[in-house]
Amino acid sequence: MESTISVNGINISLKQAGTGPDMILIHGIFASKEIMNPLFDYYRKSYHVISYDVRGHGKSDKPEKFDLDDYADDLKEIINELNLDKPIVIGLSMGSYIALKTAEKYPTILSKIILLGTRGQGEISLMQKAAEENNGNGNIDLKEMGKLISRRVYAPDTTPEDVANFYNGNRSEVELTNDERKNVYASLSHYDMVSDAKKVQIPVLILVGEYDGINPPEESIKVHEMLPTSQLEIIEGA
Repeated sequence: MESTISVNGINISLKQAGTGPDMILIHGIFASKEIMNPLFDYYRKSYHVISYDVRGHGKSDKPEKFDLDDYADDLKEIINELNLDKPIVIGLSMGSYIALKTAEKYPTILSKIILLGTRGQGEISLMQKAAEENNGNGNIDLKEMGKLISRRVYAPDTTPEDVANFYNGNRSEVELTNDERKNVYASLSHYDMVSDAKKVQIPVLILVGEYDGINPPEESIKVHEMLPTSQLEIIEGA
């Protein structure tokens, strides 16, 4: 079920399961394919699901310099290598940026995209929010950054037990170093899809939690307004 393929000169770690229409899951920044396990396990019952570690993350190769175009090019080559037929792509946070960029850059290779907690432009919010919580200091230790942002990720009534239960079995097997995280952050530092969004012609579903403190609902609303083919759903209490 888990394998490694070579695309664009690097190795990408992925897993796949199930039969039916093709679907690809893309995780968020500093995470890995394991964070998508709940969706993977659910959709494998009726889809052929692929979940992968994007470059710079998890078990995939970690070059020093790359950008959003590289992420999109990797996704295109994964589709080619696996001979997928216009897959549905579900992207979480940073994964949604990759899905959106791919739909803009390669308009014929996807059938639809689902964006979870997205935004259309600006500083990558996870690091920005962490720096704000640390009195503007962006040079944050890995563990300390996790503490600073955790309060922004979950709904107000989330308990420590809820968090522990979610991460049980869904945590990355590979921890990134500070340098590797900085490389990832740099790859998205000039993220801006506003001018190119009109090129996206496929159906887009935008989902965001009411209490998302990393990419709040107003960011999803902005993306919805710039995508004529999109539908927006704000999930109450999430």
